Amino acid sequence: MIKRIRSSLSAKVFMITAVLMAVCCSITYFCITQFAPYIYTHDFSAIDEELPFLVEELSHYTKEEVLLILEDYTGRIIEENDNEFVFNIFQSDSEELRQFNKNDTSRWCQLTFVDSPEEYIVFFSKNTEKESQVVEALQKAIPVLSVVIIAVSIVAAFFYTIYMTMPIKRISKISKQMATLDFSGLCTVQRIDEIGILADSLNDLSGKLSSALSELQSANKQLQADIDKERELERQRMDFFSAASHELKTPITIIKGQLQGMLYQVGRYKDRETYIAESLAVTNTLEKMVQELLTISRLDTMDYVCNKNEFDLSSLINECLSAHEDLFMQRELTVEIFISPMVFVLGDMRLLQKVLDNLLGNAVTYSPAGNHIFIKLWQNDNKAKLTIENTGVHIPDGDIPKLFEAFYRVDQSRNRQTGGTGLGLYIVKTILDLHGAEIKIENTGKGVIVSVQF
Repeated sequence: MIKRIRSSLSAKVFMITAVLMAVCCSITYFCITQFAPYIYTHDFSAIDEELPFLVEELSHYTKEEVLLILEDYTGRIIEENDNEFVFNIFQSDSEELRQFNKNDTSRWCQLTFVDSPEEYIVFFSKNTEKESQVVEALQKAIPVLSVVIIAVSIVAAFFYTIYMTMPIKRISKISKQMATLDFSGLCTVQRIDEIGILADSLNDLSGKLSSALSELQSANKQLQADIDKERELERQRMDFFSAASHELKTPITIIKGQLQGMLYQVGRYKDRETYIAESLAVTNTLEKMVQELLTISRLDTMDYVCNKNEFDLSSLINECLSAHEDLFMQRELTVEIFISPMVFVLGDMRLLQKVLDNLLGNAVTYSPAGNHIFIKLWQNDNKAKLTIENTGVHIPDGDIPKLFEAFYRVDQSRNRQTGGTGLGLYIVKTILDLHGAEIKIENTGKGVIVSVQF
């Protein structure tokens, strides 16, 4: 029982309030019983003025006559003052006078009678019997007052406990929910005192913690996504360096073998002119690969910033087409051009020229002789869109998602006769990502189409 009371705020508030109410009522009762007799005024002023005249008049009577007159006179005085006073007459040498304090009585007057030489003292004093009656009445009311005190204490403690503990219970419930990271509940305490302020503060704290938790969860998700992205980038870097090492190793091995064969004049390598030309071609390929690796290294740095300016993309494409015109003729390719004039985009013109050169170079390189290349550029809703379609060739659907990976080549073109390094589309994708542009490669009924949207 004691343990339950100690663990329950309502029980403790109820017990403490009931005890305090009972103690307060008891103290009040005690004070009433102690101080009630002194609430009477006991105003002796009127008596003090009237008593000397009475004594003067009584001095002309005998003792027996005075007793009759005093009975009527004192009875009238006592009745007029609600029985608060008592008339006293003593011989002047009486010992009983010592029990009276002159501060608690009327004035004392000396009285003598015509038939007696003895002196008497007369005065009015407090009616102590009436005072004791008040105390006695209160003492008789103790049983009833005790029941009333207990009942009032219990009822007052009950309602006071409800008033004080109900909002605190709500606050405690909400705080328990908050401890479990559940911030959905609100403390509805319609009060403007300190408890109401506490409830409002708890609601504010709940809302702020909920927002902070949501932000923290979002930050954690973003951090995890960044970590995963960093791991993926690290994996791609490792794959890239591994592939780059492999790709660089092959031409270096070829050049080394040819040079050693020519140096020692082994077999067919005696024809130095032929193999020097082949070594030069391999060296050119190697040089191109190194340049593209340097380009990728520069683009992948964290602090690289594009020098973006608004320029006419239509003019840039026309210039690139003019530069590739001889290649088109050598490959016997028919180029059909549909370019809208004055299509402006915001970007680094030098980098975007490299994108166009790579895309047009791929279209020329992988299109069989006698086919067509369709080049279109137009603007719609403030977006520029470029498509380059070459006919007579298809890419396996499984290879399309891998085309933008470094050193990836479709199987049909891995014989190196085309001179490709496998980095062209990787560089194209990197540059377009820096410009916020999208690129997509798809098979069509005629061939392959590359779509770029700026």
